[in-house]
Amino acid sequence: MASSKPKPDPLSIQRGDYARTLAGPLLLGLGRMVSIPLQHWLLTAHPLSHFGIPRPPSDGVLELPLVGAQPQLSTIFLGMTATLILKQNAWIWGYCAERITVPFAFFGVVVPAMYECLSALVFSYASSNPLWRKEFLYVGAAVHFFAAAVELGSELARARFKGRIENRGRLYKGGAWGLVRHPNYAANVVYGAAYGFAAGGPVYALFTGAFYWSNLTGNATPAKENYLAERYPEEWEQYKKDVPWKMFLGIF
Repeated sequence: MASSKPKPDPLSIQRGDYARTLAGPLLLGLGRMVSIPLQHWLLTAHPLSHFGIPRPPSDGVLELPLVGAQPQLSTIFLGMTATLILKQNAWIWGYCAERITVPFAFFGVVVPAMYECLSALVFSYASSNPLWRKEFLYVGAAVHFFAAAVELGSELARARFKGRIENRGRLYKGGAWGLVRHPNYAANVVYGAAYGFAAGGPVYALFTGAFYWSNLTGNATPAKENYLAERYPEEWEQYKKDVPWKMFLGIF
């Protein structure tokens, strides 16, 4: 008796299912934007002041169109979150062809919002954090923006390759994908750790980096590799020999 394939997990991307609906993408794309006003409120209302903690340092102001002068460090911090949200919306509406379920979208809104609000509280504690320096925010933000650009560039290169008719049913092995099998996930870990470093210094960076690492190595990477092995059996086996590292050269 033939064994039936397990039903797809509704909390995951529906690999190989290209019957897109609007509800999931709309919920995820619009819902992710909630983090910006939530973080802004946490930084401006500063609820930690009730515990005697001073406001986060500003290090000058930035003059922005429409909103005028804004604290420089807080604005850069919010800019990191905005970068992730814009990048995710580029994925949703630009190059994700597979179905996004409503449960996946709901999970993808709530969990990041909780994580980003926690990070805003950690940053609002910066003035009292002995392990934080304003230089950490500048360095962390620079690494964060660079890693996000690497991920976006890698994804767009793959999307261009897959968009050509002659490449249908073939693996993309160019660019960063010729160095490691999941450069997009590697970039996630880097910008996750950089986000934590900017918000709270090295200790919080370990937490945020581990958060991304555990999710990607324990959940996303195995699921993606199983899917690719099933979809491109012979090509995938050769690709694993040619590109032995999953995310970081010489490490993993």
